[in-house]
Amino acid sequence: MKQLFKLSSSWFPIWLISLLMLVMVFVYLPIFKGAKQNMSDVPLIVVNEDKGKVGDAILLNLIEKQNGNSFKWEVDKSRKQAFTDIRNNKAYGALIIPSDYSKNLGRVHDTLISGLTNDKPADLEILLNEGIGQTASMIASNTLQTVALTASKGISSQLKNELLQKGMKVAPENASLLENPVQVVSKNVLRLPINLNKGMTPFVMALISSITGMLGANMIHGYLLRSNGILKKRGSALSESEVLTSEIIFGIILTFCVSIFIQLGVFGIFGSAHASNIWTIFLFTFFSCTTMFLLFKTIAVFLGGWGMLVMFPVNFMGIFSSGGAFPLSTLPTVHRLFSYILPTRYIVDGIRALLYYDGRLEAGLGPALLALSIYFVLTLAILIVFINLTKKYKEAVVDESGKKIEVEVGNEIPHEPPTHEQRESRHTEEKDGMFRQAVSNLAKGSNKEKQGMNDNEYRNALKSLDKNKK
Repeated sequence: MKQLFKLSSSWFPIWLISLLMLVMVFVYLPIFKGAKQNMSDVPLIVVNEDKGKVGDAILLNLIEKQNGNSFKWEVDKSRKQAFTDIRNNKAYGALIIPSDYSKNLGRVHDTLISGLTNDKPADLEILLNEGIGQTASMIASNTLQTVALTASKGISSQLKNELLQKGMKVAPENASLLENPVQVVSKNVLRLPINLNKGMTPFVMALISSITGMLGANMIHGYLLRSNGILKKRGSALSESEVLTSEIIFGIILTFCVSIFIQLGVFGIFGSAHASNIWTIFLFTFFSCTTMFLLFKTIAVFLGGWGMLVMFPVNFMGIFSSGGAFPLSTLPTVHRLFSYILPTRYIVDGIRALLYYDGRLEAGLGPALLALSIYFVLTLAILIVFINLTKKYKEAVVDESGKKIEVEVGNEIPHEPPTHEQRESRHTEEKDGMFRQAVSNLAKGSNKEKQGMNDNEYRNALKSLDKNKK
């Protein structure tokens, strides 16, 4: 055991995994920091339908930056257009300035100056996209509320200054109207049920899909190798290409089963809200799970035992940069970049479109299907090519072995009957051998050799022996 501790290779997994975990700290921790401090390009809409000029003042005072956060405003022409954009998940929310905004503020002004009572403040409407998740929805709501309240405070300040200059006092009944000449009316565009799980259902489903792919690629491989070892002992082992083909088949069966369990748990047990048909959601979930399995299987095929070291960070980077737990606009730049590369973000977008946006292609389902299809076709094609190359390589090895055997057989000396000269030469060699053996035996005092030799040969042997003694 002490010898193991002395080998540097024994320590390799320890320092490598430790280094990998340190890298993951630097990769993932900024996400939680960024979710509170680094909000950028939050998509919001403003619509000015006001027929007067007061609404233009709101457009001039839109919040571009606040507490280190930045916002990306889009100006739509009508409330209907803003409504459509939110239903297609193009923005977190919208501020609507109605066509009678200036007119209603003029009425408020006249009411306060004249001392009349029982008037209502002017309205500003906020449309919210509640399907983007609790965090993103709160960002949109707070920002739009701030813009509307800022406009209300500005108008209230102007009215107070005018009353002060005229030396007029507001009636007690109008004190609230003077403080809040503008009221905000908020509306959820999607009108989703209450049971949204705080908008985290798409993230959870994408998380399970990704983990299923990673675990399936590794565990199925390990157990099939063990099973193939049993078959090998029985004399019916599968080839490498057959094992890989079996892994893909078992992986598809796994993703099918997991997709069923996801539907049963999310919708059957927890009763989560959904705007699309459950069968449609099931098919997309099955497609997503299978794509993730093929992706991780491809990584394992290319990297072998090193595959897990790549799968693990790819899996977690995809999860944290998916926009499911935190909106994409709140993530650091690096994570937003990976959100366009890794498939997990598209799984979240596709499931979110199916659950909350009636499965509209414009709401994220279209790009999700396109991206996942590319991953699916590419990884499956790579695996099929690898299987075929493995088959051809094994066949080439078998053919090469056969050729070697043929060459060795062909190089053997052909068996032909000996010629007369060859027979005479062989006979002479045999006689010489017998003569040498006879001389040796005669020197030892044995006379049995005469039985196998003629008289002349025997006499020659004695003469040779006699010469050697002299």
